[in-house]
Amino acid sequence: MSVLTLRQVDPAAHARARSVERWRGAGHDAGCDGLQRMPGYLRFSAEYEAGEWHGLILAREWLHHSLPQLQALLTVETPLTSIAGLFRAVPQPLVLALDELHYQTLSDVALVDPLLLPTHRVPWLETPQGRVWVTQLPLARAVSEPLDPSAWLSDLPLRLTLKLGVSHLDPASRIRLNEGDVLRITQRAQHGFVAQRCIGAFTFTEQGLLMQSTDTAAHSEVATESGAQVELGALSVRLEFILATHDVDLATLSQFVDGQLIPLADDAARHIEVRANGKRVARGELVQLDGQLGVELIEVYRDTFSEQSR
Repeated sequence: MSVLTLRQVDPAAHARARSVERWRGAGHDAGCDGLQRMPGYLRFSAEYEAGEWHGLILAREWLHHSLPQLQALLTVETPLTSIAGLFRAVPQPLVLALDELHYQTLSDVALVDPLLLPTHRVPWLETPQGRVWVTQLPLARAVSEPLDPSAWLSDLPLRLTLKLGVSHLDPASRIRLNEGDVLRITQRAQHGFVAQRCIGAFTFTEQGLLMQSTDTAAHSEVATESGAQVELGALSVRLEFILATHDVDLATLSQFVDGQLIPLADDAARHIEVRANGKRVARGELVQLDGQLGVELIEVYRDTFSEQSR
């Protein structure tokens, strides 16, 4: 094909859709719809340890679900401003079973002008206090769980490098370096590295090498914090995105010079191969995301013992 036409992906809309999928996957009633332009929405900012997320809820709906017995006692409708004041006064006005929307405090509570409501589709979650609309999603939270032996990452190829130490050659030594010379290891280290991170130290035994984890940084070149033990599950994984592969002979390869076209299938953009540390893990579609290239996964290769989607 002459031009590779890529589908445009809106990062914000994609993040909203993926959030709804996660919430539904966790067994919650959730969706993504447009808001009705009507008065009565309360906005709030939900704060937690690492940041905040923003939401909306209908004031009267919250009051009805939070104090259902109040409806029978009232002879007139409660003013919206009074409901907003009650919402501020309650320590935990929303009970959210979803860990992703965990919060410690709510702030910036106010009634919203209908003209200022979002015009795009907004993800929502049903709660015991009514439907909560999430207008700003929380930041992705770091996962500190240990790597499960059955996780798909557990059998990715990694290169273990056993370093004995380092030396430094002066210019004169570099000039006269010859076969038969003996180079001294002036700074012994004897550490093991994976993905440029120190995972432990080793010592020589009669049976071979004995590895032991270490809590200290092995070398000034390694970007590990002193005193912090490296989590094997936190080691970096190199992802590669393969557009196409061709089996060619040497004669054909020699013809691939500057300016020559390499043929691509019409649907090549939908068959991008994703490799993690050299292993095929997924197939996806090449898209444009905020002016950058991205790959939206279509198929993730998993076996019986692979980790489940989060």
